[in-house]
Amino acid sequence: MIELRHLQYFRTLAETLHFGRAAERLHISQPPLSRQIALLEEELGVKLFDRSRRRVELTEAGQRFYLDTATVFAAFEQAKRNALAAARGAAGELSVGFMMSTAYSVTPVITRRYAAQYPQVTLKLTETLPLDLAQDISDGNKDVAIMYRPQDCSGLETVTLYREEMTVVLPPGHRLLEQPLIDPTELAGETFIIVPRRIAPALHDMIFNYCLQHGVTPNIGLEINMQQTIVNLVGEGLGIAIVPRSMRNMRLATTTFRPLRDAPLIEVVAVWKADNHNPCIAPFIESAQQACLLVSREDNVA
Repeated sequence: MIELRHLQYFRTLAETLHFGRAAERLHISQPPLSRQIALLEEELGVKLFDRSRRRVELTEAGQRFYLDTATVFAAFEQAKRNALAAARGAAGELSVGFMMSTAYSVTPVITRRYAAQYPQVTLKLTETLPLDLAQDISDGNKDVAIMYRPQDCSGLETVTLYREEMTVVLPPGHRLLEQPLIDPTELAGETFIIVPRRIAPALHDMIFNYCLQHGVTPNIGLEINMQQTIVNLVGEGLGIAIVPRSMRNMRLATTTFRPLRDAPLIEVVAVWKADNHNPCIAPFIESAQQACLLVSREDNVA
């Protein structure tokens, strides 16, 4: 059986055309080198070298074999680099789920930065409801989720990526449009459009508790799964909503966003399973944190 060392012996002799110098370069004695070359020729069934007392020369078959073995060694070196990259998380495959609302905040910048840093990783992105994201991680259907912090974090790892203020979105002609800052007490009696608690409990509870702390019991008119649909329905005059500030990036002409007094902060986290050993996860988390830090700095400047 031909081994990689046999090819190395052959290439060294082909480059030196001298058994003594080749053996010295390979740190072996000359007789074992001669035997290995003879065994290689026997295995291939061709003569690779013309030998005489004065000199050693490559045969035509030997010249062809020398060229082809260069490809073998190049592939082997690439295989080593690929293995190291995979072990370090610089190559491979990573499945990431995200909430649609983060498409207006951090998911695009996270994706661009990570793809630029790790072009050898196949990144698979899937939009998923918050209700399903944590379960997808627990079931092994996804490696990482970008979402609001799940209620049950058992068996999961989480890290905060981004915090953003909640803001109120108002329909055309609303009585509060002229006010630059909305006090939550002024939302009493309004019809709220809100995400169902079973879909996004962290977001639902934050909105509800914020209102209750200021003496307002939200009058729920519609429960809608997606934040962008909520904003659209506000634009249609079906109610008001408290949503993450990044939803302004929808740039919907029929809605107006106003800051809230003592606005609560919603937290976006990265979630992954504690016993998921995909080496791509750690570099992704680090890259995502760096990307979100830049987003936070831009928000503070704005």
